[in-house]
Amino acid sequence: MQLPLTLPLQVKEGLEEVEKRLSNMGFNNFRDTKLSTASLHLIKAGGKLVRPALVLLGSYATNGINAKTIEAAVAVELIHTASLIHDDLIDKDDLRRGVVTVHKLFGEEFAVLSGDLLISKAIELSASCGEDAIKELARAAMDMCEGEARDFEAQASGSVLELNDYLEVVRLKTASLISASAAIGGLVSNAHPNDVDLLREYGRNLGMAFQIRDDYFNALGLFADKPKSTGNDLHRNRPNVISSLMLEMNLKEALEFAIRLNRSYIESAKNTVKALGVEGELLASYSEYMLIEVDSVEF
Repeated sequence: MQLPLTLPLQVKEGLEEVEKRLSNMGFNNFRDTKLSTASLHLIKAGGKLVRPALVLLGSYATNGINAKTIEAAVAVELIHTASLIHDDLIDKDDLRRGVVTVHKLFGEEFAVLSGDLLISKAIELSASCGEDAIKELARAAMDMCEGEARDFEAQASGSVLELNDYLEVVRLKTASLISASAAIGGLVSNAHPNDVDLLREYGRNLGMAFQIRDDYFNALGLFADKPKSTGNDLHRNRPNVISSLMLEMNLKEALEFAIRLNRSYIESAKNTVKALGVEGELLASYSEYMLIEVDSVEF
C-alpha cells in the first residue's frame, strides 16, 4: 500500500518533515550507541507512515497544520514503532519491513529497552501538544497493550477467536492508535470537539479496515506491502479475520466476507467525515487506500 500522490502539498511537506525528524532522531546527549542504533533500526527500514499521515490530515481538515502537528505526528510513529519492536519479540518474528527484527539482531534485552526508549521520546515530543493530545495518545497506547495481551493469550491457548472477539482485539491493538492519530491531528489544531469526535470515529473505522486488509493478504500468503514475519497467520495460529470467519464458513466464503467487512468499515469512515465538508472529502478519498483490491487475486 502506497500513500496517495494526491495528498495536499501541506500534508506532503509535513510527511517529509516527519521522515526527516525520524531519520535524525536523537536521545538526550547520546548518539550511535547500541541502544540508539537498535531503536532506530525499524525506523530506518521505512514504513507506510499511515499514522503520521492521519495526524497531518486531521489538522489539515480542521484548522491547519502547525508545529505541534509535526511533533505529534513524530510521536505517534515512535509509539507505533515501539509496539512493533515489542510485538515482534513476543511473537518471536524474524522479519519486519523486510529486515531482521530488533530482538534477532540486537538481542531481547535491547529490544525491550529500545521500545522503552522510543516511548520515552514520544512522551517528550508530545509534551508540547497539550494535555488532551497527551491523554489521547496514552489511552491508545494502553489499549494497544491490552490488545496485544489478548492476541497473545489466544495464541498461547491454541484457540481461534470468534469474530466479535477478534474484532475487539483489532479495535484495541490496531485501530486505537490509528483512531487517536486522526483525533490528535484535530486536537493540536484546536478543532471543535465535535470535529475531533468525527476524526476519532473516522480513524477507528479506518483502523479496522486496515487490519482486515492486512489479514486478508496474510491469509493468502500475499504480503501486499513488505513482509513482516516468516509465515502467515493461519499457519502460525495467530488471530486473523479469515480464521475467525472459517469457524462458520469455508475459505472462499471467508475471503469474500472479509472483503465486504473491509468495505463496510471504509464506507463508515467516509460517512463519518461528510460533515467536515470539502476537507471531509479529502479524508474520504484517503480511506480508499485501505480497501482490499482483489482484481489480481484468485480464490
